[in-house]
Amino acid sequence: MNKKIIVSLLAGCCTAFTACDMDLTSETSIATNESVQSVLDCQKYSDLFHSEWRGYVQNAYAMDGLVQSGLITATADYGNTYGAFYRWDYTITDGAFSGCWADNYNYIANANVLLKGGQALLDANTLSEKDQELVRLYMGHAYFSRAMAYFELALHFCKNYDQSTASSDYGVPLVYEYNPSSNAGTYPGRSSLAETFQQINEDLAMAEQLVTTPGEQNSAYITADVVKALKARVALEQEDYASAIAAATSLIKSGTYPLMSDAAAYTDMWIHDNGTEAIWQFKMVKGTEESCPNSLGSSFAGIIDVLPRPSYIPTKTVLALYDQENDIRYDAYFKYDTIDAQSVADFPLTYCIKWPGNPDLHDGKTERRNQNKAFRISEMYLIAAEAYAMSGDEANASAMLNELKSARIQGWNEVNYSGTALMKEIQDEYVRELFAENPHIFNMKRWGIGLNRSVAEAQVVSYLPALGTDMVKSADDPWWVWPIPKEEIDSNPQIKDQQNEGY
Repeated sequence: MNKKIIVSLLAGCCTAFTACDMDLTSETSIATNESVQSVLDCQKYSDLFHSEWRGYVQNAYAMDGLVQSGLITATADYGNTYGAFYRWDYTITDGAFSGCWADNYNYIANANVLLKGGQALLDANTLSEKDQELVRLYMGHAYFSRAMAYFELALHFCKNYDQSTASSDYGVPLVYEYNPSSNAGTYPGRSSLAETFQQINEDLAMAEQLVTTPGEQNSAYITADVVKALKARVALEQEDYASAIAAATSLIKSGTYPLMSDAAAYTDMWIHDNGTEAIWQFKMVKGTEESCPNSLGSSFAGIIDVLPRPSYIPTKTVLALYDQENDIRYDAYFKYDTIDAQSVADFPLTYCIKWPGNPDLHDGKTERRNQNKAFRISEMYLIAAEAYAMSGDEANASAMLNELKSARIQGWNEVNYSGTALMKEIQDEYVRELFAENPHIFNMKRWGIGLNRSVAEAQVVSYLPALGTDMVKSADDPWWVWPIPKEEIDSNPQIKDQQNEGY
């Protein structure tokens, strides 16, 4: 990590990721030196973690990964928004790389500050039993946040996990405590991918011990179920299928987050953020300024006056995956309507409305402000289905798929999937369920399926940008892995020769 990031992030960057006027508290910054002196200080850091992840989930990084996936095509009026990722012609100096790297190491730095300060408070043995419990809870939030940050770094900047090569594949630099230094000789080099995931799992194990808050629908805070959901996601990526099944099915069997099958209620979940399926849904408050929209909602439907103005639209291939008459997701996610085209006369097409803007969170015209949903129970069904399939248990994999499909598709008749058809159906169901919600590129990396996007998939060929629609990337292309930011490579002698392949 470069001097700028080492000094400002690992040392003294305990600044809240303020997202306009939607912070959980009015606290915007906390001095690093001796910043944890009380239970209240620990609480402020906990609020900070929640604010950080609210700003991160479904922001520009999510869109970067989604435009690479081939599920969408740009419009002629996209204005080169995320264009480098759409065309796969980015460079190692792209701000998205340094931003993603810096943000996650910022979160790690803040977690390290709280863990050290919180432990000092406990060691002093001056707190009441109730206050000790609170400090341990907030430390659990820190362990969770650090685990999630390392996981995000691994997804973006490392190869997909392979048990046979993880011990030799590059992970990311591991930082365990707040330790300001301008001495480049002390900066950490890259760990192995196996070591990175070991650290993630150790942090999750600590979070499991310390985060005892019961899960609840639409929780704005890190709960025991939030920790378990991340554990399921990590285990699947790590090819630990037994752990993925255990974590995912535990959440499913709890009955806390029942799948929604009513079309009107499911659609309303995306409008008013009030469904039954969200395990972790970030708190937002009503604002009056037309700012800070959801990046995904803005890209798919635009910030509109009268007509939508999408930068990206779903491909014909994506739309064809749905039973458009009976799948309740289709009308909740998509709308055929006239758009506000800038380069040609207005005309109708199908665009994504999954993030329509919650009217309870804005005044005036919609700005696509919705409560971001970090984890939903439907993803746990998909994780369980994939883990069962990869374990050779086709019956339980099919059962997970059928349970999800029965909720989503009216009149669904159960199907017993097997062989390649089973995995293909799981992959298709990921798209149907999580379209415009998660960076699908990580799924594609895990599956090793490559990219083959063509003009023929576009809804309206005449409304494509001049360049970039046709795109073929083999599964072994090194550019599926983002580069370590150039300034990091240049400034940290320990990783000077540890850049990712292809850069």
